[in-house]
Amino acid sequence: MKKLCVLVIFAATLLFNQKAMTEQLRVVENLRDQQINVPASIPDRNRMKIIDDLMFVDEDGTAAIFIFYDDVRTERHVDLTECYDLGGNLLLVTWIDRLGIRQVAMDRGLLDADTPRVDGTLVMVGVGQEL
Repeated sequence: MKKLCVLVIFAATLLFNQKAMTEQLRVVENLRDQQINVPASIPDRNRMKIIDDLMFVDEDGTAAIFIFYDDVRTERHVDLTECYDLGGNLLLVTWIDRLGIRQVAMDRGLLDADTPRVDGTLVMVGVGQEL
């Protein structure tokens, strides 16, 4: 679990600004059917179609599950991506907002580099790059 947390943090560090932003939250379910808190700005995945899923396994055994969603109302092929650990905990969500800007929300427990853990609440991580 710790290696997966480090992998997710490393990827987020390379791709995105680490400044966490706060906003209003809503409740969704993870793959374990547990309720978790996510930013209200994350698009409703129930209005989207799953187009693919992928299990990523690194050489050292670190693994993650990625689920890719398409919103048929947009021209993009992939509108939202979720990243889970093998236990079904939602770790990271990325999406393109209506203005074409990439957005990211990450489990706030993973933002603690000293003792990463799954907290069950996702927070916005500032990226702000128009695609």
